[in-house]
Amino acid sequence: MNNKLFNKDSTDSCKGVALILLLWHHLFFTHPEFGYITYKIALLSKVCVAIFVLLSGYGFSESIKLKNVGLYEFYQKRLVALYFNYWFISLIFVIIGILFMDRTFQDVFTSHAYVKFTIQMTGLHRFAYSEYGYNATWWYMSVIISLTILFPFIFDLTKKYGALVLFFFLIILLPNSALFPVINTWLLPFALGIYISQKNYITAISNHLNIYGSWRFFILMTAIVLMAILRSHIPLLGGEKIDWLFGGLIILFVFELTTAFRLIEKALGFLGQHLFNVFLFHTFICGYYWSEFIYS
Repeated sequence: MNNKLFNKDSTDSCKGVALILLLWHHLFFTHPEFGYITYKIALLSKVCVAIFVLLSGYGFSESIKLKNVGLYEFYQKRLVALYFNYWFISLIFVIIGILFMDRTFQDVFTSHAYVKFTIQMTGLHRFAYSEYGYNATWWYMSVIISLTILFPFIFDLTKKYGALVLFFFLIILLPNSALFPVINTWLLPFALGIYISQKNYITAISNHLNIYGSWRFFILMTAIVLMAILRSHIPLLGGEKIDWLFGGLIILFVFELTTAFRLIEKALGFLGQHLFNVFLFHTFICGYYWSEFIYS
């Protein structure tokens, strides 16, 4: 029986896969000329967002569920870390853009450029205006900062009402109009990560899968392929709406793979440790500043 816990090494490995998917998505999802398979995988690779959201919910929950952590202490630790990385990377690449790459605030904002950039630096700009601003991929900051603020409340609700909270977040995915702007799609994977942590479900599922021996890899890969097909062809829960399940299966597969092959865990874990910083700056490199070189 596999008693390996889904710990920080495991989450880092899954983040490493999320990083690979993130880069594949942003490199190829607007470039079908690189081939049908490359392009379709790029579209599916947006599941990286759900993976990171789910792992964030799981990691936040693991960090407090056995400790008496107050709201101030939690926010101080999590929000300071988010904003420090965000502002540090922004300072470097915005200065490079303005001084050397002719990417000024006026070039990326339609009006009130300095005000909008200041709002973007709060990370909550997607609630304020529809423009993507200086870096399009920073839309995710509005998601993760909001979810971080909401985490203590979602944690308590999930602990008290369990799967009912997940069911509620699943129901709000069904309408075309979002009940909660910006974060509507991501509440379910975030709460799912919290719920899995509270119930220790990943280790339990892994122990059950071990009954099937090496066949567990085939079972999980088949389930992932089926989810990829559903994501592409089922309108009601297609696209990002099914990524909570699609991403969850990928996490399970990576956990089984890295449990069996520790070298893979180390390699993916190294990538995963740098996921957030690479997310913050990769678009400058491959999209804004040196795209011709990258694609050459």
